[in-house]
Amino acid sequence: MMHIRGMLLATVLPLLLLEASLAAAGMDVQVRPTDDPNALKERSHSLAPGSTVRLTPGVYAKGLRFSELRGTPQAPIRITAAPGASLEGWQDKGAKTFGSGSGILLEKSSNVVIEGVPIAGFERGITLGGCQSVTVKGNTIHDVSSYGVMSYRSDGTAILENHIERSHAEHGIYISDVATKIVISKNVIRDTHVNGIHINGAVVGPVITDNQLERTGSFPTKEGGAGLTLTGGTSAPVVTGNHFKNIYGQGITLDAPNAVIDNNTFESCAWSAILGLPRGINLRMSGNDFQNASVVPLQFSAAMLASVAASGDRFSNKSAVCEVSDGQRKYSLKDWQAMGKDVR
Repeated sequence: MMHIRGMLLATVLPLLLLEASLAAAGMDVQVRPTDDPNALKERSHSLAPGSTVRLTPGVYAKGLRFSELRGTPQAPIRITAAPGASLEGWQDKGAKTFGSGSGILLEKSSNVVIEGVPIAGFERGITLGGCQSVTVKGNTIHDVSSYGVMSYRSDGTAILENHIERSHAEHGIYISDVATKIVISKNVIRDTHVNGIHINGAVVGPVITDNQLERTGSFPTKEGGAGLTLTGGTSAPVVTGNHFKNIYGQGITLDAPNAVIDNNTFESCAWSAILGLPRGINLRMSGNDFQNASVVPLQFSAAMLASVAASGDRFSNKSAVCEVSDGQRKYSLKDWQAMGKDVR
């Protein structure tokens, strides 16, 4: 009996190990421009962790939809594009008439990476809904009618190293509803109609770092907005190392408590560098460089002013560092330091 069991084990064990190895490695799914998006969505339900969905060269006129993809932290499922592949949803490219929906819509999925996909001409570039631990990295998204990247009710979203340009009616990146563990880092966002990045909802502890935000609030016409808006129940955001340039509006609109704003550069903001609203209490700011001498860099509500702690910030406009948002009082750098803020 032991001999028979040994023979069975010797026969079956390699097969089990091979099956486990194949599951860990996943599979490479080649997608063609002529493939039916609905059929692709159904096929994708059976993808193993470590699989890759790869767009082959060509123009994809319809958006791709995925749901219930289940990667693992060690073996995420990847969605990527070969050189020469692009998602272009235009109804009429010459007339700049946008198509509807998203270039990529991902729902109810976990441990997925969307990387290196060119997208244009849709309502939204990439949309995440009800997801966990999804990374959106290194994509080129331009000429969308609303959002470059939108994420709602998704925890652990990382939006990294994307180029997003020309959001014709809304924002470059939009985070909404309820979320935790959001990281937005090293993106280049240019030419948005309203905000570069908008976080709006019960979003706890988002980290926004090392992004380049330029010409927000001004494309295709001047609407006004901010490079970054934090509102709607957001709390404890960390904003560090970002560069705000040629912003038509505020660099940052802050309506979130317990924020940390460190080591950012505000090169040119039309209205102010930071607009602090009543819920922006307990702000900690340090090492920021406010370069525009033609505007008052800080506009804070009276309700939050006393709770602000500041150190090591640099101001080009020393005659008016802060203005109470009701316009009743302006503080010079000397006045600001007399309140114990940015004392050297």
